[in-house]
Amino acid sequence: MNLTIGINKYPGKVPFHGLLFTILASLAMCMGCTHSGGNDGDDNADTAVKGGKIDVNVTSPRIGKISQYQTLNATTAYLLNDDVRAPISGYLQKVNVTPGQLVEKNDILFSMESKEAIALNLVKDTALHISSIIYVKATETGIVKTINRQLGDYVQDGDVLCTVANSSSLVFTLEVPFEMHAYIKEGSDCLITLPDGQSVKARVSSRIPEMDRAVQMERYILRTTTPLNLPEGLIANVKIPTDIQNNAIILPKSAILCDETQVQFWVMKLVRDSLAIKIPVEKGAETTDSVQIKTPTFSEQDKILISGNYGLPDTALVKVINR
Repeated sequence: MNLTIGINKYPGKVPFHGLLFTILASLAMCMGCTHSGGNDGDDNADTAVKGGKIDVNVTSPRIGKISQYQTLNATTAYLLNDDVRAPISGYLQKVNVTPGQLVEKNDILFSMESKEAIALNLVKDTALHISSIIYVKATETGIVKTINRQLGDYVQDGDVLCTVANSSSLVFTLEVPFEMHAYIKEGSDCLITLPDGQSVKARVSSRIPEMDRAVQMERYILRTTTPLNLPEGLIANVKIPTDIQNNAIILPKSAILCDETQVQFWVMKLVRDSLAIKIPVEKGAETTDSVQIKTPTFSEQDKILISGNYGLPDTALVKVINR
């Protein structure tokens, strides 16, 4: 910048433009000092934030058994269905059952009369103690599924009057993908959860040697350890164990952190009471709320962050609030 200096024609007096220049220069210096002081204040504030401790909760790993399950669907079915047939040709005079009714063995289900007896108006021979009424009885204890004939119907010898499901033959049929074949073994135990939340224990009874060609599913028969009175066709959930680990290092799922691609996993471990460091881990079996840690090996005395751990850097100052 070029400055033009004039000659002062009046000695002892400061020219006006010189005075103005001096004032502006002083203001600029003051503003520069003020701005520099502001930067120092911001740096101090940032330092105070970085030096603060984050409140966290910690837990210790536990050593125990963990099982990973696969949930499949199973459907109720009655393996034994007894078709009650007419012993003679004739008319149904009485129907004693309704669909869904529980009947015992030898209960009278139907009363019949032959057309010859009706034609002769023969009701009872008092001399020979022979009645023209034929009683159709249940051959097994069970539940009446369907009734095929109604009161007054004429039926032929051998016609199906009703179908009774044997109550002791209730099973669950489990459809299993062939790739899970190794996890299903005859005689193994499993847990069935009904739609109302009730859980019942069952055992794999047998495998049907037939596969659905369309979906490549194998069918297994599950029998419950306690008798149940359920309708046929009810769909329930079955938990099949696919990975069982004993003496495993187990942590809550809230302790496990991962990257955006869910490829790398780590935990934040507490050291020296107030310092959290990042420890990469390899996961194993998982449940709804727990995870097995394959590597590295943790002890039950270690402290792992379970809250306040998200977004922490590799090394962070923390304050434990659940001691």
